[in-house]
Amino acid sequence: MISMEKDFKFKVNLGGMIDLLSNHLYSSPDVFVRELLQNGTDAISARISSDENFSENDAKIDIEVEQGNRILFRDNGTGLNEEEIHRFLSVIGQSSKYDLENNMANGDYIGRFGIGLLSCFMVTDYICVRTRSYKSPETVLEWKGMADGTYTIDTISYDMPVGTEIIIENNKTEKDDSVDEYYNCDNISNLVYYYGLFLRYPVYTVNGEEKTRLNLKFDFDADKDKELCMTLGKTFLGENFLDCFTLRSPTGLFSGIAYVLPYPVSANVHNMHRIYLKNMLLTENGQKILPEWAFFIRCIINTNNLKPTSSREDFYEDDALETARNEIGDIIADYFETLDIHNKELLYKIVSIHSLAVKSVISSGDTMDDLLLPYIIFHTSMGDLTGKDILDFDSTAFYTIDENQFRQLAPLYVQRNELLINAGYVYEDAIITKLSEMSRKTDIVKLTDSDIDFMLDDSEFDGDPTADKLIRLATKILRKYDCKPSLKEFRPFEIPALYTINEKAYKARQIRRSKQNANNVFMGMLNSFENEISSAAAVACLYLNTNNLIIRKLIDMDDDEKLSCYIEIIYVQSLLSGHFPLLNNEMKVLNENLYKVLSFD
Repeated sequence: MISMEKDFKFKVNLGGMIDLLSNHLYSSPDVFVRELLQNGTDAISARISSDENFSENDAKIDIEVEQGNRILFRDNGTGLNEEEIHRFLSVIGQSSKYDLENNMANGDYIGRFGIGLLSCFMVTDYICVRTRSYKSPETVLEWKGMADGTYTIDTISYDMPVGTEIIIENNKTEKDDSVDEYYNCDNISNLVYYYGLFLRYPVYTVNGEEKTRLNLKFDFDADKDKELCMTLGKTFLGENFLDCFTLRSPTGLFSGIAYVLPYPVSANVHNMHRIYLKNMLLTENGQKILPEWAFFIRCIINTNNLKPTSSREDFYEDDALETARNEIGDIIADYFETLDIHNKELLYKIVSIHSLAVKSVISSGDTMDDLLLPYIIFHTSMGDLTGKDILDFDSTAFYTIDENQFRQLAPLYVQRNELLINAGYVYEDAIITKLSEMSRKTDIVKLTDSDIDFMLDDSEFDGDPTADKLIRLATKILRKYDCKPSLKEFRPFEIPALYTINEKAYKARQIRRSKQNANNVFMGMLNSFENEISSAAAVACLYLNTNNLIIRKLIDMDDDEKLSCYIEIIYVQSLLSGHFPLLNNEMKVLNENLYKVLSFD
């Protein structure tokens, strides 16, 4: 019979922990430098808060590298006593989740020390920790840990100040050549520079009597020294930015600098940022902390209050992170408002370069509509106009969300001195609606088929027998293209015909074009889509301009064979002028009819 009274405890499999750290938790062995820096700064912070005889001016971290052989990290922080040394081992694997959930992961030095120290096993099989606690300065303890999970603790005779030394050696049994690169002073300096540039306490490399500081103390304030901040952005983010401004959380969640990119970028491009947690680099990915629409911004941010993930390479998604994201969005809005007052030229330039990002801001909410809408540039029949130009137009303005329709109709509106706006780009339908709501002078209305008919004048040839004959023949010929003809008069006279198509007919046309290139797998699906479109609701029309000399020539023509050729040629020409992709049979018809024309006597 098995007794159930005895308590058992899980034992840590150190080899499994190291595998977890190197292959699953940390993205690169590089982070052991970050973890050792973090241990040192946490220890110093703990001593400043608890040792009245120690101040921030006394704080320092020294790093010594014996080329190819060993690395020493030394801090003059709180140090560890024997109970604490045992405790940092006992918390491995059990405290990290608790600490993260209770926001202790960055403030509890002992709670993080064990996991941080284990990261060194990614580049060594041996770690030595020598430490003198300010609580018991009469004793120096030495902890030696091996990658097989064994360790020793001894009291040693060793002259060292209060603090901790961590020594690792280049003796990893299973390693590739990449481990050797960490035992190099320049490489370690670069990693300190990368992770700990803005650390609160000075970090030095020590070579004999020579000491070189690797970090700097920097105040994240573009208002005080914009030139320095712009230089910093160029150095660390690699761009000659358009402008920069200060990020300062009203609730104390973060501080930093935002930079405006000098060129347009896609929303799908993940820009490089520098996001720090307690002045230690956490991530170069700003997706979580920046609003989704702020892809034209790069930033350097430091936070003391957001929660990191277990790997400390990103943030937990929680209420505090959402608050920070919203606050950054508000700060960007305030920045635009400031430019509107003090530097309209720069605001216009930013909106012009980053029109897609700005449009997404406007379409997603109303916080900056009044501010940014006047600067948005729209393509119109009268050229590129700003939102302010449209608001001041003081007459009826039409817009279409069909880019092809805009291309077709723009010349007609130019001749009539009327305004047609192309709202066929992403976000612009919603933006035009907002602009219409703001407008007091200009009536902004969506173009409909009846509006198109209204702007095309009735033809003087209506009821003419020869013209009717042309329409009857054209009706017969165009039926196979799901298009009907109509006689109209419009300007410019040089345009012989205008092809228009409503949304349902355009979708049907796209489906037919897709079917020409689809395999059997997709053919059934495309047929189903096509059947859903009512043929009665799908309308395409070819308006023949009786002001045009070619159309008048066709009206007078008696030869039906020639007329048929010319009608089909004009139909395809109108498609091309409207930038509609041709269906296979339409391209074939064009070639065949051109050949016939060349064969006519």
